[in-house]
Amino acid sequence: MQKMELEVKILDINKNEFISKIEKMGASFKSEVKQYLYTYDLPTLYGRFIDIKTQLIDRESDIKFQTALDKLKLLFFEIDNLLDENTKMELKTIIGYDNLTILCSSDNVLDYLNNEELINFINKYHNNSKKWIRLRKTNDKTTIAIKHILAPNETSIQQMLETEMEVPNIDDAKKILEALGYVYKSYQEKERITYILDEYELDIDTWPGIPTYVEIEGKSLDDLKTILNKLGYKIEDTVSCTADEIYQKYGISMFNKRELRFEDYSS
Repeated sequence: MQKMELEVKILDINKNEFISKIEKMGASFKSEVKQYLYTYDLPTLYGRFIDIKTQLIDRESDIKFQTALDKLKLLFFEIDNLLDENTKMELKTIIGYDNLTILCSSDNVLDYLNNEELINFINKYHNNSKKWIRLRKTNDKTTIAIKHILAPNETSIQQMLETEMEVPNIDDAKKILEALGYVYKSYQEKERITYILDEYELDIDTWPGIPTYVEIEGKSLDDLKTILNKLGYKIEDTVSCTADEIYQKYGISMFNKRELRFEDYSS
């Protein structure tokens, strides 16, 4: 299943007070779970570029060429979502366009790929910190998800493209990912209490070492404003970022240790 998420977070809440407040508003309890999260890194962007470029040059058949071109489209979509205004201007001086994806429809795409300036430009992009694999166990349910943060839009609210599927269990999922060549990066734990209010899902998340926050998803900016207004907040009272960026707000790096457990922060 693939879905696009628009999500915001209300930081530093009092969990019990917030739950009491929304229950009085008519929110219904959905679940309380502990989640176990494993993250895996994808292959480097530049490494994939070199591999695809080789496949396009060594053209054995139309099918292999088209497959490599499809891979290139996906790769360029990822890199385009990492570009800011400065790098877009830099790219435009090299290829005449401010995005890479457009090259995939060019008849002379190989000429572009052999451009040394373009090769050096792409060589700046290695691990994509905006895209990763998450393996999550929640009670008896285990899922693998590809999480991809897209480029900021006019609302400045983080857009997350998520592709998720259920798998039998953690051990089998780990074996599948490792057999595919993905590298285990980190392990984290969190507690999540979920309520439903007016068909909106309110996730109350507690991570080790930082204050509890609430995560709210919506279909649009107006959608988010509606539920936030009901809760007594404005969009300006929220943040739109990943959990590791929240840790940074409290002066902590999630990745200083490979494992993030509640027991490490218990008094």
